[in-house]
Amino acid sequence: MFTDIYKLLKSVAPFTNDELEEVIKLFRVELIRKNDFISKEGLICDRLAFIRTGLMRSFYNIKDKDTTTYFLGPGSIAVAMSSFIEMKPAFENIQAIEDSEVLILTKKTLESLYHKSWKWQQTGRLIIEKYYVIMEKRSIALQTLSAKERYNMLMHEHPGLLLKVPLHYVASYLGISPETLSRIRRS
Repeated sequence: MFTDIYKLLKSVAPFTNDELEEVIKLFRVELIRKNDFISKEGLICDRLAFIRTGLMRSFYNIKDKDTTTYFLGPGSIAVAMSSFIEMKPAFENIQAIEDSEVLILTKKTLESLYHKSWKWQQTGRLIIEKYYVIMEKRSIALQTLSAKERYNMLMHEHPGLLLKVPLHYVASYLGISPETLSRIRRS
């Protein structure tokens, strides 16, 4: 049942099946309904969610306008990272685009795992490094690629996304208007 998270964890540290079976008991399975939130701006994010099924988006509300920053599908970890690390109110919202099944781990539980084993410390470090690289690539793409190039990159990296995500979310993610997205898709 938990092969997807076992695979992720074994890819970053040499966990045994026994270790993983013991730790998986610390995760709570939760169904996040479409339009519900894992993290909301203004609240402290004290848990992370490993997405087993479904799709979510991360966004900021700037001047009463949503700006989508990421789409998170199966195998992703949904967390308002700054809030989670600093235990300060989040600026980021993470919302389910479709019903999603997640495995929840609290910050307190994760901290206790860090203290128990170097494998968990390594896991935390490598996952944060992975997400840093993703953020850096996105930042560079927004500053250096044309809207069409960003669209093509998104379609290459996430084929089928347009079938699941409202187009105004995609336009926001690409940093363009819905009208510009329509023109790009037509060409």
